[in-house]
Amino acid sequence: MKKAPGATNSQSFPTHISARADTHALNKHIVSQLWQKIQGYFYALSKERRSIMPKKRKDGRYSKQVTIGIKDGKPVRKTIYGSTIKELDKNYRDFMSLMDKGIILQEQNTTFKELSELWLTNEKLGSVRDQTISTIKGQLSTVNSYIGDIRIKDLRMSHIESFRSYMIKSKKLAQYNLCLSRIKAIVRYAVQKDIMAKDITAGMKRVKIDKKPKRALTSEERLLFEITDLDSFERCFINLLLYTGLRKCEALALDVKDIDLKKNQIYVSKTLVASKKINTCLQEYTKTAAGLRQIPIPAPLAKILFEFIKGRSGILFPSKSGRYISTLDYKWEKILKKVQAVSSTPLSDDITPHIFRHTYASDLYKAGVDIKQAQYLLGHDDIKTTLDTYTHFGFFDVEPDKLEDYYNAVKMQSNDNIIPMKHA
Repeated sequence: MKKAPGATNSQSFPTHISARADTHALNKHIVSQLWQKIQGYFYALSKERRSIMPKKRKDGRYSKQVTIGIKDGKPVRKTIYGSTIKELDKNYRDFMSLMDKGIILQEQNTTFKELSELWLTNEKLGSVRDQTISTIKGQLSTVNSYIGDIRIKDLRMSHIESFRSYMIKSKKLAQYNLCLSRIKAIVRYAVQKDIMAKDITAGMKRVKIDKKPKRALTSEERLLFEITDLDSFERCFINLLLYTGLRKCEALALDVKDIDLKKNQIYVSKTLVASKKINTCLQEYTKTAAGLRQIPIPAPLAKILFEFIKGRSGILFPSKSGRYISTLDYKWEKILKKVQAVSSTPLSDDITPHIFRHTYASDLYKAGVDIKQAQYLLGHDDIKTTLDTYTHFGFFDVEPDKLEDYYNAVKMQSNDNIIPMKHA
């Protein structure tokens, strides 16, 4: 057959067939590259996850490598360190546990908030009290609202210094110091687990705070609470704190059955802790082991308690729904407004439920109660706490009725005092 004019020996194909061939070749190349990467990943992973002999470094530490992923077809490795082989093995097991949970594989994008949750779970849960966990969560919430979204690899000291400036400007110095302690612990944890290269908080210090001295109620303030027209709940609560020195959470956890008016004893065995899930919850043990105690009921309190619990059972200070009170803020503000209404001068801003505990401690000293007895009644685990907090305590032997006599004397004296009243 004759060739057409201008024809060559090379074969000619339609355009759509040529494009299809190019696409097929490209897809084949992509699949080949992906297969190589997958093979490389599994080879490296199986090789690295086998038991590897540790190497001793020049600095004396031991090290071991583990593959945490693949990048550009090559394994990405992480080096685990330990001062001893035993410590290295522990760090290696911890690291592999985190890796199996998918934590280390995404560590470059891990935020400070995610790291703080990991620290809380691994370092605190199950080892500290529920109340402490609740407190830590509150502190971490404050921290994470400011630096929680920052990725660990991007976290710098300047971020924490900015948080410090914010807290100082907000006049939350004590809260900042607590938060800084948590930040430091979390960063140290990250360094220990090889999630961070160094401790960026090592040089950061707490803010100095001029602490107000702890004090008791003055005789005038004490009388104000006595003459104010409080309802039965408010009066019983105030006097219970004043005459027993109970912590607020201990008082709110009391049941009527904990009050023994025949023996004039209050049995303290539990406390309330905060819980976001149920607003508050009962904890069947006190703040410290020494918190488990029996407190005598003085005569001024006995009469008030008798009237308050007559014919009642269950929770001593229930909420309107009959449950334990989740927060006392509203009721306390209501009490202070009533007291302020009968005072001719503004109330001091340090009058909180805890000042009644200081007042009780002061009463113990003035009554001549021995320091060891005071430690027991206040529920302090360590006598140093009693000595440090209540520096005016003395070491005196006393008769059992000295505190009773002291309260009777105070009662007689208060009847002779006159408090300036506001005019209607």
